Amino acid sequence: MSKIFLLLLIQVIFCRYYPVYNEISKSKKGKPKLRDIESSQTYSDYVKNYDNVVAYFFSDYCPECDEIMEALTEASRYKIFNKNWAFLKVDCSRNSHVCHNLGVENYPTSEVYRHKEQVYVELPTELKPMLELLYKLSTDPIVSIDSKEDFFKNYTYYSPIVEFEIPKDEEIKKETLEEIDFIDIDEDEINIDFMKCIRKIANEDFIKIYYFGIREAKDYKEKIVFDNDNYPVTYYWDGVCQNAINFLYENKFPLITHLDKYFLKDFEEDPRILITIITFPKNKKINDFINSVYKRFAYENRKYVFAYVDYEEDKDLFDFYFKVELNETSDMQLVINNFWEKSFYVHNELFNINDQTDDQIINEIERLVLNITNLGFETGSKFQDFINYLGLNKSDAGREIIVIIVLICILAGLAYLCGAPEDFLDDDEYEEEYEAVSSKEKRS
Repeated sequence: MSKIFLLLLIQVIFCRYYPVYNEISKSKKGKPKLRDIESSQTYSDYVKNYDNVVAYFFSDYCPECDEIMEALTEASRYKIFNKNWAFLKVDCSRNSHVCHNLGVENYPTSEVYRHKEQVYVELPTELKPMLELLYKLSTDPIVSIDSKEDFFKNYTYYSPIVEFEIPKDEEIKKETLEEIDFIDIDEDEINIDFMKCIRKIANEDFIKIYYFGIREAKDYKEKIVFDNDNYPVTYYWDGVCQNAINFLYENKFPLITHLDKYFLKDFEEDPRILITIITFPKNKKINDFINSVYKRFAYENRKYVFAYVDYEEDKDLFDFYFKVELNETSDMQLVINNFWEKSFYVHNELFNINDQTDDQIINEIERLVLNITNLGFETGSKFQDFINYLGLNKSDAGREIIVIIVLICILAGLAYLCGAPEDFLDDDEYEEEYEAVSSKEKRS
């Protein structure tokens, strides 16, 4: 029983995915409902008549086009989606006129419409993240809540809670809460600038990511709060919507992320410095370490993203960069990735939870983080490491090309000047030797 509890604890504390996504797995499945579109008019009719549409444009001459097709076909079988979504596919090699009329020139291309409005999101190539994206897009991102505890049961503690001021008049208060989804209340009745900002953020900037819990501000201070499992960070509304966006962006990742291949892809679009321990989180001592001192350290260093990798599940996660070998279930390997420079640092010594105290381990991690700019980061390419060392990777592309050309010219010049003297025969000496040899041949 204790083992089962520990596994549940790990899932609740560290799982990135919202508990409401469990509804997907419970949904019944039927036949695929991926419709083949052969005219631009038919396509327009679907977009006009369905609230939610996902369309995929592909070609026989596109090798990578098959990646999404299988996942999209399977997603169209889920009844939880196919009653709310129209799944479309357009074969641009067979119906090139359709793609031409719709302005689609590159393949694969996807278009997604939510509430009849196009949203610009990239379809995942695998089924699980695709299902989660469609579920997120088809549900309201703003949830009216009575208590944060109830909200966290479905949306977890790393979802933001928005507290806003509403009138004391019970009648207006009721109307406000009922119409909060539409934000069409008379501005003379209530200051709704904050909620206008939240509605825009929830439906545009962070539509793929957050559910927002909405409740009344008891202290009359409008704000956004990340509870972070009792490690709260707060933004107080200052009238500038961009500041709210910046706050949400800075706190986009949980304090501790359970890193997997899906989450790792997020850093391709949103590069940051990621500090990861690869270990065995089912080990109680390690789980306690992650959930205490490691989490507290992450809270104190929010400019970095902190994560852990379950070695038993994802030991090959970083194989593209390096190999990790752990021999004992008490081992922990520290890795730091700089996704801006596409480089990594692997700590040369393993931590061991049985041989070291929590303080010893976290103090060493702190020493490394404080000295992070001087660590020996690698890219897997000696040439790229040299470019990074010179700082050229932080320059614009044009400047990089110019500097590389100059370096090549300098190296070529050095090679010429430093060549062996015997490699360069003087023309006058050559002519004298040639004439001497010619004279001997004539006399003979």
